[in-house]
Amino acid sequence: MKTRYIIPALALMMVSCENFFDEKQLGNSGYTPSDVRTDMTYSLTSDDLAQITKKGTEYEEKAKSLCTAEDSSAYEAWLSIGTLKAFNENADADIYVPMFMATKFPYLDAGTICKVYYPFYKGKTNRVLPFMSATGYTLTEDDYKTIWGGRGADYLTITSEPNIPAFLASKFPTATEGKIMVLTYKSLNTNPDTIYPPLPYECTVGELLEAKETVEHQLTGVVGTVKSTTYGRFYLVDGQDSIYVYGLTDEAGNKVWKDKGIQQGDQITIRGKYSDESGEPQLHNAIYVSHSAAHSGKPARKQAASPLAQDTVYKTVIYQLEQGEWKLYTNDQVTKYFALPTSFYEEIGSNSIANPEELIAKYLRLNYPYAVEKDIYLVAYRGTNGMTADEFTFDGTEFVMNTGYTTEEMNFVRNDNWLADISTYYTTPFVNSGQADFTIQHVNLDGLSYVWRYQASYGMTASAYVSGTNHVVEDWLVSPSIRLKKSVNPKMHFDHAVRYGNTDYNKEWLKVMVTNNYTGDVTTTEWEHLEFPDSIPNGSNWTFLNTGDFDLSKYNNETIVIAFQYNTSAGELTSAPTWEIQNLLVFEPKEEE
Repeated sequence: MKTRYIIPALALMMVSCENFFDEKQLGNSGYTPSDVRTDMTYSLTSDDLAQITKKGTEYEEKAKSLCTAEDSSAYEAWLSIGTLKAFNENADADIYVPMFMATKFPYLDAGTICKVYYPFYKGKTNRVLPFMSATGYTLTEDDYKTIWGGRGADYLTITSEPNIPAFLASKFPTATEGKIMVLTYKSLNTNPDTIYPPLPYECTVGELLEAKETVEHQLTGVVGTVKSTTYGRFYLVDGQDSIYVYGLTDEAGNKVWKDKGIQQGDQITIRGKYSDESGEPQLHNAIYVSHSAAHSGKPARKQAASPLAQDTVYKTVIYQLEQGEWKLYTNDQVTKYFALPTSFYEEIGSNSIANPEELIAKYLRLNYPYAVEKDIYLVAYRGTNGMTADEFTFDGTEFVMNTGYTTEEMNFVRNDNWLADISTYYTTPFVNSGQADFTIQHVNLDGLSYVWRYQASYGMTASAYVSGTNHVVEDWLVSPSIRLKKSVNPKMHFDHAVRYGNTDYNKEWLKVMVTNNYTGDVTTTEWEHLEFPDSIPNGSNWTFLNTGDFDLSKYNNETIVIAFQYNTSAGELTSAPTWEIQNLLVFEPKEEE
């Protein structure tokens, strides 16, 4: 079986535009001019999309013709173009744009090539997708007690927060692997073990008598039989249960009975530790919290707010179920990740965010004024339909939300009919055509102004040899997104020349990389190194050689990014190579007998 490569349409169509007036001068009076264009471009508008998705048209009939009695997904996909106002993976431009071109440009003749730009919805990134099914949860009073081991305050501390994973496992036993939980709870900002007294457990007198726990407890009951109003010795009565209170002071140790006006029959809340030193259950040296006078019906007289109350704040954190265990969410592919705090919703006066593109971007501007260009922020928040998340990239001026929309391009060729040229995924000559849509990312220039640059006669070139010095550098030339639509056996090749360098290290210094999950930053992206199919030029001359075909079938039907890495950090740099690249082609070969 032989393999024949489909030549890109731009090279295949060898056409010319006749000069009608020249033909007339030659006496060819029957000559009919043709309208053939090979460098035509067109951008689809919202009105064009409205026409393509209008019911009762040939487009609808086309969508129906692609369906079967068992499968109507093609029609649903066509409807999605109108809903999303963009083409997408299930309904791409190659199906409906040829029909549009025939209507829009009926006068163009065979041989015409038009590059069409159109909106495409590629969806959220893989980092955001798990948040589409995230759950937001706020701890209840019972939850706090559970986390504290049965009794406790209505907040957590650094000593109780480690109990959260066990609580989540018990609370959400049917959660599936990868589940995201955005948890909100009241937290003590400071370490209570070093600043505040031990946390009191709230319980009834009966519960304390049964448990006989010697940690500090907080109890509420009625002042029963009084033994001493000077020293505050009395029985605390709660229903049928009572416990002897031996001494009552404030936080500073001052006696408080007379100062507070406490009388028999008053309801009182106190703190203390269980003791039975005298053979009788008691609270020894109890601390006054508040009380209400039974004879007046007045509310309890409370102490001034404690530092505990003043230093508690609502905290919102992200947990994820990994290998059966709840863990704090981590993501090293973004600059920062977090859930919006409760205070933000209070500020905007809403429990959810309907316009994150504006409100969260404003929040990021205010809170991250020192963001660096291309920094990515992953923000979880309560949307109108529940918990979700979005990514924002700082473009040097503003935080821009990744909406999932992009502009893509596809070549359409007019033969007998308009057809999409989907055999060419991406192509650029570089020579005499500029840098195309490639970007350059500097990692280490070692004091140089550039390594990669465009030169009209040679294409994209890279060198770390300047003014007689070989520099240790790392510089990247990165492609735009390349979608391998309907690919089966996608390949890539290009022409390149290598001059100088070191034949032992040139393959380490000059690398071709690929990824299907580009973060926008080459240093945080996971790349695959593509080995050269054939040996690379040996550096002895400026002759351009074809690389041979790189195999991209691992990335069938995915969106990829190709990068050329110039990195002279490995090996002995006795001579820095010059690398020149031309005629890049990512394509689908066609096999035939």
